[in-house]
Amino acid sequence: MATVEASGSDRKEQEIETSVTYYRLEEVAKRNSLEELWLVIHGRVYDVTPFLNEHPGGEEVLLEQAGVDASESFEDVGHSSDAREMLKQYYIGDVHPSDLKPQGNKEPSKSDTCKSWWTYWIIPVVSAILLGFLYRYYMLESKSS
Repeated sequence: MATVEASGSDRKEQEIETSVTYYRLEEVAKRNSLEELWLVIHGRVYDVTPFLNEHPGGEEVLLEQAGVDASESFEDVGHSSDAREMLKQYYIGDVHPSDLKPQGNKEPSKSDTCKSWWTYWIIPVVSAILLGFLYRYYMLESKSS
């Protein structure tokens, strides 16, 4: 855990000091039980232990995501703006910058491109040609009988 002091100013140029606590993912991973349950959502660490009994989806849903990055699961469920606002009260810090995965424009790998080509074009085309030949063969067989 590391604490970093950051200062900034608003439009009125009043100095505001904020303290951000950074947690390593290894430390978050240790908090995965009913006694202490932490989640990472979009690079922020939340201690949702007090919310376990109140979570509408049940405590099992939170336990499945305990100690890991739950961003994708959080978004997949489609939480409301109220749920996102409620999340703020459980915020305890951020994931250490060295543990964050780089985001942005990831180029598809060559193997992904090849796999897409194969599954989306080659297999259907070959299947259609094969079905055409089979249809023609059976039609010739039925005429000669």
